[in-house]
Amino acid sequence: MKKLNFYDQLNATSLLLVSPEWGKVKAARKSAVSFETPDVAIPTETRTIASRNIRLAEAGPIDAPLVVLLSPFPESILSFTGCWEALTEKCRVIAIDLPGFGASEGDRKDMSPSAQGAHLAAIFDELDLRNIHLVAPDVGMGAALAYVLNHKHRVKSLVVGHGPGAPGPFKLAFMISMLARFGFMRFTTGLLGAGPLIAFSSKLGSIRHRANARQIDDYKRAYSGRAGEVVYWFKDFRAKAAALAGRVKEIDIPTLVFWGELDVMFDPSNAEHLNNALPNGKLQILPEAGHLAWADQPGLFADMIIDWVGTAHQ
Repeated sequence: MKKLNFYDQLNATSLLLVSPEWGKVKAARKSAVSFETPDVAIPTETRTIASRNIRLAEAGPIDAPLVVLLSPFPESILSFTGCWEALTEKCRVIAIDLPGFGASEGDRKDMSPSAQGAHLAAIFDELDLRNIHLVAPDVGMGAALAYVLNHKHRVKSLVVGHGPGAPGPFKLAFMISMLARFGFMRFTTGLLGAGPLIAFSSKLGSIRHRANARQIDDYKRAYSGRAGEVVYWFKDFRAKAAALAGRVKEIDIPTLVFWGELDVMFDPSNAEHLNNALPNGKLQILPEAGHLAWADQPGLFADMIIDWVGTAHQ
């Protein structure tokens, strides 16, 4: 089983030391009650869809409302381990590693919201999914917004957060801004490999939760040897985000915008700007949660999704 080793931790610490936001996160982590994500096995499988091997997981009552979860980066669908049992008790849940992320095939050509939106169209068509409640944090948010804006979609409601697409001042963490601006930063980050990237994200993005051994093993296996490809997601990142932000007012389906109150990677002010631009939006801020809010507050996150799907949008 792959673990975060000394090299991973050392290089992650070096990145944290040049991140102005680390002090705030470190203080919050110190005062929070931390926990390790329970080791719940998510039943994953790989299917060939549009000539690509795509990893997904499915569970829950077949006649329940359909919730589709999209993977974050540099994690995978196993990032939803903490809320998996609660969600699948009430909903039919399908979790998807987006092409190029997690354990799904892909390369740098897939590293844009528009490319991911097109992939979602192919995946949903292949699986014949309809009346989807699409839950899309982090990179999934860009993919979800691009999908509903550019394709004849099958989505009944959106739940998005912690990603690109918010109008107004788009506030990002220092390291993300550097990755977006400078090619040498993407090149250097790619050379460091998957471990430091995962360790950095885990520390800067989490307030309460600590990933378990199964999750760390999965993340390292998923991105081993291809960190340099995946960081191309950040190439021209602000331009890609602005292209989405300029059109979010066109999204008229019910949309829940959620954000961790202590996210320093994508400032919570982005949530307010996005919610204000949406014709049919609702905003929910999760307390004591960072960028990986669904992992920091798995119970609150699951209750939020179940309430959203079950009361207002069946």
